[in-house]
Amino acid sequence: MKTLALDYALRVTRELGLSGESSCVDRDKPLRVYIAVDGRLPDHPDCLVALLWTERHGWAMAVEEPGGAELTVVAHLGGAVEPPPRTVARWVRKLLTEQRPAHEVNRPLDRRAG
Repeated sequence: MKTLALDYALRVTRELGLSGESSCVDRDKPLRVYIAVDGRLPDHPDCLVALLWTERHGWAMAVEEPGGAELTVVAHLGGAVEPPPRTVARWVRKLLTEQRPAHEVNRPLDRRAG
């Protein structure tokens, strides 16, 4: 399972045109992936952007305030836990170019939580 999940995360990284240099994998259960994303979200122009994946919940987009260590999840990609990499890339690009609906909730992410 871990090898398949890591291969999947690598395919998503490539689909986004990223090198994967600013990525990490937490192999503990549940398996988690962090991928730094180039660009800024319109609603959070001063924040770094990261794509997060867990084998339980699938993909989420998070931001990190300048100088902060806490990630805040700002969007989840619903549906399958492992959607096609092209679907993930389209979702990320859309988030990077569009304003989010006001009803989406920002919440801090405990990096230890699964």
